[in-house]
Amino acid sequence: MIMYFPLAMNLLYKLRDENFASKDNRRISPLRSWLCTHASSSLEKFHQLEICGYHNPLIFQSETVLRKIVAYIDPDDDFCIEDKLSQVNCLQQMANIASYGFLKRRLERHQLHIHALWFDIYTGNIYYFSRQNKRFIDINEKTVEMLSNEVKKYYS
Repeated sequence: MIMYFPLAMNLLYKLRDENFASKDNRRISPLRSWLCTHASSSLEKFHQLEICGYHNPLIFQSETVLRKIVAYIDPDDDFCIEDKLSQVNCLQQMANIASYGFLKRRLERHQLHIHALWFDIYTGNIYYFSRQNKRFIDINEKTVEMLSNEVKKYYS
């Protein structure tokens, strides 16, 4: 599970400002420098989401080159901007993990599967990215059976 805390997402969101993300300003903080170097793909995806008014799906690379993930980010508009960015980043990290050479063969043979969990630090709720529903679903008493069945159906 990839988890980013609000500080990192707030900082990543601020990096959309070119001055804030300038090379001189990157020296202020190791976290800012790291995010400028490694999180630009998440910001680019988030920008696509902003352009469409948060209504159209985003397409993410999945376990293999031929597989894609279609994702609606917060379609019910329940979360703040930084949380939306955090969900985008969570899915982008799935693509990044899938690019590791030592995992590629196992992913291509379906011996290994990558799942996305998103943690809402404010409420303590955990959300599972449902590929069937194309969105993050709160894991609770009402959804656990549906999500378990999805995992069994697609990953067993």
